[in-house]
Amino acid sequence: MSLISLVGAGKDFGIRTLFSDLDLHVGPRERLGLIGPNGAGKSTLLKVLAGAEPLDRGARRCSPRLNVVLLDQDPRLDPARTVLEEVFAAGGERLALLQEHEEISLALAADPDSTTLLARLSACNQRMDSCNAWDLERDCHEVLERLGIGGASGLLSRRVAELSGGNQRRVALAAALVARPEVLLLDEPTNHLDAEGVEWLQSWLDRYPGALVLVTHDRYLLDRVTRRIVAVERGEARPYEGNYAAYLERRAEEEASEQASAAKFRGTLRRELAWLRQGPKARSTKQKARLQRIEAMREAPLRQAKGELSVRASSHRLGKRAITAEGLAVAVPTSPEPEPIRDLAAATPAEDELSAPLAGAGEAGSATPRLLLRDFSYDFSPEDRVGIIGPNGAGKSSLLEVIAGRRPPSAGSLELGSTVKLAYFDQHSEVLLADRAERKVIDVVLEAASRVQVDGVELSASQLLERFLFPPAQQHQPVAKLSGGERRRLHLCRLLIEAPNVLLLDEPTNDLDVHTLAVLEEFLEDFRGCVLVVSHDRWFLDRTCDRLFCFRDGRLERFEGNYSAWLERQLPAPSGRATAPKPPPAGGPSAAGGPARGASGASAASGKAADGAAGSGRRSFRENRELATIERDLPAWEARRRSLEAELASPANQAYERLETLTRELADLAERISSAEERWLELSERGS
Repeated sequence: MSLISLVGAGKDFGIRTLFSDLDLHVGPRERLGLIGPNGAGKSTLLKVLAGAEPLDRGARRCSPRLNVVLLDQDPRLDPARTVLEEVFAAGGERLALLQEHEEISLALAADPDSTTLLARLSACNQRMDSCNAWDLERDCHEVLERLGIGGASGLLSRRVAELSGGNQRRVALAAALVARPEVLLLDEPTNHLDAEGVEWLQSWLDRYPGALVLVTHDRYLLDRVTRRIVAVERGEARPYEGNYAAYLERRAEEEASEQASAAKFRGTLRRELAWLRQGPKARSTKQKARLQRIEAMREAPLRQAKGELSVRASSHRLGKRAITAEGLAVAVPTSPEPEPIRDLAAATPAEDELSAPLAGAGEAGSATPRLLLRDFSYDFSPEDRVGIIGPNGAGKSSLLEVIAGRRPPSAGSLELGSTVKLAYFDQHSEVLLADRAERKVIDVVLEAASRVQVDGVELSASQLLERFLFPPAQQHQPVAKLSGGERRRLHLCRLLIEAPNVLLLDEPTNDLDVHTLAVLEEFLEDFRGCVLVVSHDRWFLDRTCDRLFCFRDGRLERFEGNYSAWLERQLPAPSGRATAPKPPPAGGPSAAGGPARGASGASAASGKAADGAAGSGRRSFRENRELATIERDLPAWEARRRSLEAELASPANQAYERLETLTRELADLAERISSAEERWLELSERGS
């Protein structure tokens, strides 16, 4: 039995087809993940399922009494309500029963002998017991607390209009979870959550009894929660049974099959055209069917090519010193009358940190600055890959703002090296494009530079945009028509065109699709410079960082290792928090064995996908160094082999032990040269 069915569904966005002839059925206890590149139509498909967006073709079928809740990326909240009132209002049937119980109780107080009222109260109590309506208030407080906006944050009595965009998103998520609908549609629910909040959400969704349809860039969450994937891409929506790991395996097989089929088709067409060119004598009238087949092959529509994102850019040379912090302290001002923020996207980059009290902070409503970080000293090297973690409100974004020069430190000193070219990709970077909403996409990039050197090749702004998956037709559209993820990708393109050598990344995974994230991770592996990352994405932290700084009681604690290693060290582990499995190293071999249920399976599958991508793409920085080493060593090894062969060719006056030693050395050297030559051929076939 299906709760929601799409039959022959089709949806267009301007001249572009998002999906066509889609048959999709959402059943009870469904666990469906939607994936695809930014702008492919994932959010639109969620809105169609929710009934909030009409179809251009086909039909949507569901019961009119079906309870469906959609968490949109731009949630519509009542600005006049307080946080607690907004979440309470989402209680649905449970809230209605509580209100009915209160009305009957008040009526009974006026007429205690009414048998009708007593019967209604008894029936109401039974319905409240069956749906746990008595626990609504407790559930509201628990969900809000877990998402970082509970009583300790001081936000429960604040009006929604006074909250930052990030906190409004958390309120909307809390309301969706408290509603407990029959079908829950979540669009990027992990945005603006810290790592602990994401892990709690993951465990909550594991226990959720209703149907779930999910769009997320969090690959751990996607792999653990989903049991079916629909890939929205190139105007198609393809279903795949299994979790994210199973999807990766199937896609790798499909892409290999598609490449083989395309190669076979081209070969057949080439042979047929060669036959066609032989002249009339070679083609009798009996070959009319063959001529028709050739014409049909030439006119056959080719499947829309898959765009390959290329995040590559030049960088300025970075000296021995990148960033030096000495006794650094960071504080933010408090405001007794917070300014209302009506636009969900209008929050300042560190705004979420202004709403959470910390140790050492002044009393709410005072003008005393709130101390986020004190006495931090560290010398960031040009090769550092550092992740900064901690709960929401700890000061992560504020620290990056100080390093970026957007705000002064409260105490201590911060110095950048003389050769530093810094780029700051903050978590609200799409807001920076808001004042350019009516400008063309290409004009935004032209503001930074008209041409750029990439891998020794000079590219125009238009060519660079094509590498970032903005085709020429889209480059002349206004920025306002881009999706949230496309705006993030555009801003990343604009930053990299300036050739930075120090990158500050504040929640870089927000709104980016999983393919873009994988390419960005590979880019960071080869990036010749210093990288500081603030992220709640556990997979991204594991792939990009080998050192962490964790906010704890106003200080930064240093940890050597990635996020999974740090999580394993947290003893005793908090209840309900699972240790995140480690993804494969970028470009490295996958774990042995087939995919397993859970994130470890996704790790293995993505490792294979990374190997495939690395094998067919350009050489990485590490592989270029390996190739140079082989080219340097091979001549010396060849010379040594010739010397050994000459010495063995004239064994006179040589002892048997000496000959045996030379023979073993020659055999080992020959094997080493053979392996090196194979590796040289493999690396040479790739472009640099």
